[in-house]
Amino acid sequence: MVKRAYRVALRVTAGFVIGVGVLVAVAALRLMAGPIDLDFLKTRITEHFDVPDAKVKIHADRIYVEWSALSQPVRLVLSGLKVSNTAGEAIATAPSVALSFEPRSVIRGRFLPTSIVVDRPTLDADLAREGGMLRRVLANPETHSQGEIVDLLVDQLLAEPNQTSLLGQLDTVLVQRARVSLRDVASGVAWTAPAATARLTRDTSGVVIVASAQFSSGGEPIDVSLSGFYARDRSRIFVEANIDGLKPLMFADLSPDVALLRGIDIALAGRLRVEASGGGEIRSVEIDISGGNGKVTLPGVLPAPHPVRAVNARVLVDAATHTARIEKIELDIGAAVVSIAGVGIKKPEGQTLTGRVDVRKIPVSRLGDYWPLEFAPGGRQWALANLSNGEIDVAAEFALSAPGNEISELKVDRLVGLMDYRGMTLRYMPHMPELQGVSGKARFEGGTLHFDVAGGNAVGLRVTGGTIDLTDLDHPMSHAKMQLLVAGPAPRVAQFLARRQLGLPKDVVYDYRRVGGDVAADISLAFPLVESLAVADIDVKVDAELRGFSLRGALGDVDLSDAVARVKYGNSELSVSGTGKLDGNAVEIGWRELYAAKAPFRRRYELKGTMPAALVAKAGFPSPEPYVTGPVGIALQYQVAPNGTGEVTGRFDLKAAKLGLQPLAWTKDSGTDAQFTMALKLAAGGKLTTADFEGRGNGLQAKGQMRFSGDNAVQQVTLQQVKIGQTDIAVDWKRGPNGVEVSLKGKALELQRVRDMLKARAEIAAKEPKGAAAVSRTSTKAVVQLEQILVKRGTLGYLNGRLELVGERVASADMTLGGGKGSTLRITPAGKNRHLFFYVADFGQLLKDAGWIDGLVGGYLHIEGQFNDLWADPPFDGTLKMGPYRLQVVNQRTDIGTLNAAIEGLGRAGDATQQFDNLEAKITKAADRIDVRNGRTSGRSIGLTTQGWLDLGHETAQLRGVVVPAFALNNLLSNVPLLGPLLTGGKDGGLFAISYSLEGPFDDLKSNVSMMSAVTPGVLREIFNAPPDSNTPAAPTSEMNRAP
Repeated sequence: MVKRAYRVALRVTAGFVIGVGVLVAVAALRLMAGPIDLDFLKTRITEHFDVPDAKVKIHADRIYVEWSALSQPVRLVLSGLKVSNTAGEAIATAPSVALSFEPRSVIRGRFLPTSIVVDRPTLDADLAREGGMLRRVLANPETHSQGEIVDLLVDQLLAEPNQTSLLGQLDTVLVQRARVSLRDVASGVAWTAPAATARLTRDTSGVVIVASAQFSSGGEPIDVSLSGFYARDRSRIFVEANIDGLKPLMFADLSPDVALLRGIDIALAGRLRVEASGGGEIRSVEIDISGGNGKVTLPGVLPAPHPVRAVNARVLVDAATHTARIEKIELDIGAAVVSIAGVGIKKPEGQTLTGRVDVRKIPVSRLGDYWPLEFAPGGRQWALANLSNGEIDVAAEFALSAPGNEISELKVDRLVGLMDYRGMTLRYMPHMPELQGVSGKARFEGGTLHFDVAGGNAVGLRVTGGTIDLTDLDHPMSHAKMQLLVAGPAPRVAQFLARRQLGLPKDVVYDYRRVGGDVAADISLAFPLVESLAVADIDVKVDAELRGFSLRGALGDVDLSDAVARVKYGNSELSVSGTGKLDGNAVEIGWRELYAAKAPFRRRYELKGTMPAALVAKAGFPSPEPYVTGPVGIALQYQVAPNGTGEVTGRFDLKAAKLGLQPLAWTKDSGTDAQFTMALKLAAGGKLTTADFEGRGNGLQAKGQMRFSGDNAVQQVTLQQVKIGQTDIAVDWKRGPNGVEVSLKGKALELQRVRDMLKARAEIAAKEPKGAAAVSRTSTKAVVQLEQILVKRGTLGYLNGRLELVGERVASADMTLGGGKGSTLRITPAGKNRHLFFYVADFGQLLKDAGWIDGLVGGYLHIEGQFNDLWADPPFDGTLKMGPYRLQVVNQRTDIGTLNAAIEGLGRAGDATQQFDNLEAKITKAADRIDVRNGRTSGRSIGLTTQGWLDLGHETAQLRGVVVPAFALNNLLSNVPLLGPLLTGGKDGGLFAISYSLEGPFDDLKSNVSMMSAVTPGVLREIFNAPPDSNTPAAPTSEMNRAP
């Protein structure tokens, strides 16, 4: 029974399986033959889908099943799918959705699809931008968009796998032949892909997305491939898209503000990485772009189109910090390379964008093709007109801002242009040599173009650095300021600075043919940027260093060499300071020129150093030789006032020099200290007016002033002090139309120095008959007030009075002398001759005080006569009278003669110390010689006669005569006619007399007495008493020179 029951059950089961298998086989064969409608499942398909927020219901217009092959899954297709919420509202639609089942699960009766294919859906998305920045990708709310069904399926993929819901085992969603449209919300511009595909796969972390599409814009394809994932916790979406065929011009319609993009025709390929929140909020964007083989044409921006060879770019967007960073945008446009970098930031008050654009390797000749027309038009205009040759790198640093999200109100906050140039030619000023081979950097900001010049050259000069500032380029009147460091040979620099366009004064720049050496100059120019540039519009400044500088004919015929100096010119002032050599002598040099209208002085020269005295004449100044020879330390300053008058001040160290003033009998040897200072005043044109001076050395001190006439001839000399030896006087010497006037005052005057000076002047006049010394000798008027007249061994006392000289002749005089208890000298005209009157109250005292001779006591001296002015050197002929006097034996003073010997000789004939009543003699003076004739004197005991000469120039004398003893008795016969002269020898002779002689210098007169003459009659006695010089001058003839 059991077995039978078992066999029955087995047969039933086998039959059922076979039946089922047959049915399955039949069904499979039927499915393979074509789809089978399953409309009866419409009610069953309404099984709820699990979604995060609510339950949804699915309705299909048609349901059918298909199975194309045994290896393929069974597909349940829902055509005309509509998804609605519990309220019956449609939330998603799709033309066709196919659910795939494994044949095994179908056989088992488990209808849990593992994949879904969505065919030909329409997917529309809106791109929301805030302030131009991608902010959110949103589904299009319009009903024809079918993106919600994809969202619904994504929700199923994100749900945990289960065995209860229809889609609990779903792991793949395929989207085929989808029509995808991306629309920019702000502009309405859309891009469409008619046949996009996508694959969404369940993953442990979420949903992995792979898609591809080809969009079309303006008839040109844009290929997009996409990969990404959607986190299972719906917190993060990451998408990476590769795009090929994109062109910037496709975005020109997004906004009028970017219409300029129509001129950028470049095919681009790139990679876009987007990270967003689960709700579609963009968190970050990375964009990498490459491309090329295009063209940029920007009318109104760039004057010429530019081919583009290559493009590389990278852009980062951080939504959390509201920042977009352009790491790089590089464009190879053939002749140049463009690089762009920047940062955009969105703030509550608005948006800002800062960045930098670099254009490298631009040929300067094509700078205008790359410089935007509206970018710094003033700077652009100047650069195109004045820059050429070479290569340049240009950069622009910018800062832009816009309030809120109003890109249309974008404004420029900062715009700076930068340039790096090489081998450029710069035209900085009309009609001036161009700077060539210039390299350096430049900066443009706020209407100012600033150049930093690193190097260049111009007209044989090296430009080692400098700056150029062009200001107010955005205004009608622009200006330029230049500072160039120029180095080169001095002749080249002189040629450059001498150009008339610079307007430097002619006396600032030397003839380039006279200079040598090297110059490094800092030249600054400021001028308006106009074509018709006037010299008065240019402000020039120069700061130069001279090395090894030389100047031929720096002072007269003296050359300057080996100079190291600094020259500065600017602000209406020139200054030169340095060292050099004048004819090989080291000197310090200073020079200042002031050109302002109210300058304290016009120019000033300074010279310090040691030079030989002979160099003064070579420099064009009056030679100090023969008075000064050898090296002289000089500190000289020459200054010219604005009215043309000048002043020369100097200090001279004469220690190493040899000095000699022959008229003063003064010399100084090398090594003895001596200094001299002077201050010369010059009238306009360089004519001397006054010279103040002061000097001292080796016992000589002098201080005074000289005044000059228009021909530089001395007109007046005022010596406030002259001290030499015992002489201490003040002199005022003045030249008049007919001679000179002299005022002589002081404590003491050495008579011998006066004689030496007069002699020296005579020698100068003889050498230069038409010179100043000769003219001054025509007439001299002198006023004298001296406390002492010093002679070799004594004094003549004070001297007061006046005198007038014509040539060497004293034309008139009225003088009083303190010596001899008061003396008077008067010379007055007497027809064609001159009358002389000379009186000394105490001649003996005068001789003693003067140190001429001692031993004469008392006695007035009276000399009176006339000068015979018919002679060129007029002789004097007159009489000499002495009042009561006597001889006295004295103690001899050193170097002063006495009458002791004469007294001793006279004592043999009588009382030599007796009182002599008077003395009379005839005297004749010619030059320095005085001839004495018929001199006689007598007293109670002795009588004397004398004749001979005295040489005042050599201070020697030779006198001879007779001594008559017992004069009163012995002289009686001399008055007897005929017999008296024969026996006594003449008037005041005696029958018995002794011959004597006095010879020798004044301070050492030697006496000689001839006793043989005592017994010789008067006539024969003359043999012993003959005049020492019997040759008297002959009378003048008409052929002899006469006085004028």
